[in-house]
Amino acid sequence: MHKKFGWQKGFIGSFLVFSFFIGSLPVKGQELVSVSDITGGSSVFVFRSSAKSAPRKFVSTAKVKRTKAQRVETARKVTKQFVAIAKVTPRRSRTKSFDPNNIPAATNSMPKAEASKIFAGVGEYYIDQENTDKAIEFFRESVTLDAKNASAKSGLSEALSLKGNSFLVEEKPETAKGYFEEALTNNPKNAVAFFGLGEVYSALEKDDEAIANYEKALSFDKDLTEINVPLGILYYQKGEIAKADTFLSRALAVSPDDADTQYFLGLVRYAQNRNQESLTAFRQALKADSGNAELHFRVGEALQRLNQNEDAAIAFSEAVKLKPQYFEANFELGNIYYEIGKYTDSVKAFEAAKKLKNDNIDVYVNLGDAYRQIPDYNNAESNYNMATIFIQRDPNYSKDETAEIYSKIGYVIGRQCEINMRKAVRCKWNTAITSLEKAVELSPNAADYTNLGWAYYSAGRIDMASRNEAEGKPKLEKAKVALLKAISLNPKFVEAPLVNLGSIYIDLAEYPAAIDVLKQVTDKRGDWTFALYALGVAYRKNGDVPNAITYFQKAVDKDPNYVAAWSGLAESQIRNKNKKEAQKIIDKLKNLAPGEAQKLEVLMLNAK
Repeated sequence: MHKKFGWQKGFIGSFLVFSFFIGSLPVKGQELVSVSDITGGSSVFVFRSSAKSAPRKFVSTAKVKRTKAQRVETARKVTKQFVAIAKVTPRRSRTKSFDPNNIPAATNSMPKAEASKIFAGVGEYYIDQENTDKAIEFFRESVTLDAKNASAKSGLSEALSLKGNSFLVEEKPETAKGYFEEALTNNPKNAVAFFGLGEVYSALEKDDEAIANYEKALSFDKDLTEINVPLGILYYQKGEIAKADTFLSRALAVSPDDADTQYFLGLVRYAQNRNQESLTAFRQALKADSGNAELHFRVGEALQRLNQNEDAAIAFSEAVKLKPQYFEANFELGNIYYEIGKYTDSVKAFEAAKKLKNDNIDVYVNLGDAYRQIPDYNNAESNYNMATIFIQRDPNYSKDETAEIYSKIGYVIGRQCEINMRKAVRCKWNTAITSLEKAVELSPNAADYTNLGWAYYSAGRIDMASRNEAEGKPKLEKAKVALLKAISLNPKFVEAPLVNLGSIYIDLAEYPAAIDVLKQVTDKRGDWTFALYALGVAYRKNGDVPNAITYFQKAVDKDPNYVAAWSGLAESQIRNKNKKEAQKIIDKLKNLAPGEAQKLEVLMLNAK
């Protein structure tokens, strides 16, 4: 008679309402989540990390470089600094300046050495006027007249290097290179020329050559402090953070308000995990360049490190506002919204990132996670599936991470089933099983075997509920095999596969086996109310009414609102011919679950 009644549908389905599985995890790192179906069945899914999962960070392989504008500005600064220094303390021996308007008419008949000095003096005049073209013309003529005129050669070298810098400002590094090389043939210690070659090599991404030339420049003229910035940047790019720190700190000491120096020093501090200092530097740079999307992005990264997530979201949003096509900013905005639980906003940001890079695996995985949290399991599945398509094209992608994605696909399909069955839509358990089998194949562990058992169990229960025992029973058997494998691996969360296995044994009418595994759970975790209830069911079905009463009672003692356990206890008391105790429970259920109380009253009336 009792088969007509629905109280036992709560057998595992009621598990869904209990938070103890999540609130008291057996092991840090894994998280157990119950999944129910409309038949009243449920079992435990094990997430490898956690149900929320930390969003994946996008790791850009692109080097942080100075922009063309920054290069141009550096060339200007070095020129300006050199000219200012040279006026106070010349960096070479100089010939006395000679006004070109006073050049004697008879220079052609003069001794060459004497004429060379006059032309060198005119060169000095034009150097002082910052007319490098004329300076080069007269110094070159001076050297032609007297190759031994050291002052003329050093003057020509200076003029050539300054002219080379002007080509750097015009973004013509290849043209500039010839001037710097010629400058060094005339003065091998010309610091400005070495700086210029450093800039040329840096533009060509020949970093080692660039560093060597920058360092030579500083070795010949330590007062050219503007060179510290590009040199520090290159060391940052090479990952030599300590050296980068040294040079950029020197630059900052000289120019504390320089936005570029603050920006790159902020990057160094971020690499050193000195996050508050990093944030301070980025914000200082923003004062001079508030419309720079990159700076807002970096501020967001620093704030994220400091766990100031709401402020980080504002910074990333500003970066996106200034530069809508900024992939990294859209991506991190999605991440930060996910972290603070704004899943709908997270989805919007990740969708924007996906449009910018529609082949990025991490975008699809994070977007799948965000949809899963909304929850929108169909879109979650779709994005996880897209991630696996691109993973197939990447032979170096982590097998563990791939397995986790396939595991999540299985999970969201299971959660879809809860919704689909209410709409009379067929569940895709075969697809879930296939995904979880791939997870096991890629990275077999206890969690994957537990989840594969979960999928087979869930699919089998639906078949059994549809009276399709021919397909349902083999799936339950496969579930049993997978769970036994999980248990054999002795995970710290062994209670999860044991509970699932106990449920399967009950469905397969293997009640002594169910009692054995469920006892292992309750002996270890006596606070797991569902396990106590399930054990009561196993005892009752095995004909051991006294033990059934014992465990149903323990379950309701732990949770006085556990309707299924109260129903099991009342039904067992009726079987035990203790109608008085049964009636007390029925009276209690009239307030707690009137429909259940009515069913039990009918059962008691029909009991012999």
